[in-house]
Amino acid sequence: MRNSTPTIGGLPGGSSLKLGSVGVAVVAVLILMTIWLGIYRIDAGHVGIVKRFGNVIDVVDPGLRFKFPWADTVEEMEVRERAFSMTLEAASQDPLEIPIQVTINWLVKRDHVKDLYVQFGSLDQFEKRIILPRLNDTVKGVTSGYTVNDLLRKRVEFRDISMATFSKRMPDDVQITGFSVVNIGFPPEYTKAIRDKQVAREQSETEKFVLERQRLTSTQITQSAEAQRDADKARADGRAYEIKVQGEAQAEAVRVMGAALAQNPLVVEYRKIEKWGGTFPTTFMGGDAGANTLWSMPGSGAGAPSAAGPARGASNAQPR
Repeated sequence: MRNSTPTIGGLPGGSSLKLGSVGVAVVAVLILMTIWLGIYRIDAGHVGIVKRFGNVIDVVDPGLRFKFPWADTVEEMEVRERAFSMTLEAASQDPLEIPIQVTINWLVKRDHVKDLYVQFGSLDQFEKRIILPRLNDTVKGVTSGYTVNDLLRKRVEFRDISMATFSKRMPDDVQITGFSVVNIGFPPEYTKAIRDKQVAREQSETEKFVLERQRLTSTQITQSAEAQRDADKARADGRAYEIKVQGEAQAEAVRVMGAALAQNPLVVEYRKIEKWGGTFPTTFMGGDAGANTLWSMPGSGAGAPSAAGPARGASNAQPR
């Protein structure tokens, strides 16, 4: 007898087993690929936007997740705070065109991620379509209410008003966490005018200082002169007072003496006798007008007058 191998569908049994093994392997590979393609990860600070055939079906938090391959796609969206900066030209109340650089900090609210994605697709598109034009318009509008000097002195007020105005114009999907006026530039001619004004002010202060010093020096000289004048006047007044007092004292003495003499006329005679040395004159001048006649009166004893006659001539004359 001849051995025969059983067949299935006209194929040998060994071939059928091989086909079955290949099919199992293919299925296993497909399952592994499905698992591999279905697993994904969302990083911290982001959320996952899960779309099924292009339609947003869920927003998932960070971590390891699973999706249906070939049906679901996932895009990450940042929910951390972001910074957006821009430089614009704004006209002041003066008016002058001023370059202003501002930076805002903002973030997407977790509950509004899906709505924002549906409307704008990405955060970059939101910044381009919403933040940029509204920030530009807000800063220009607020700047127009200030002069250049006010922008220098009221920078904090300008920042706060700009932030409040801008926040009101933003949708509820985002939150404005910060607003910074990084730089406010000024036209070269205005900067030069400020510099010239400052130089002029410093020169004016210097001149005031010089004038004040001169005034102080003049005041010191004047005060010294006045002090010298007052001292001289005081000395003169003292001398005049001294003379006055002496004069009054002398006048009073004369008055008293005159009163005393008026009451005692013999005092004068007594004074004459007191002053007289007891000697009579020995020579007398006499004769007619134009005649030089001397009379000699010889005396005897202690100055007693003699009885001799007159002598003419100057031989016996003695000085009086």
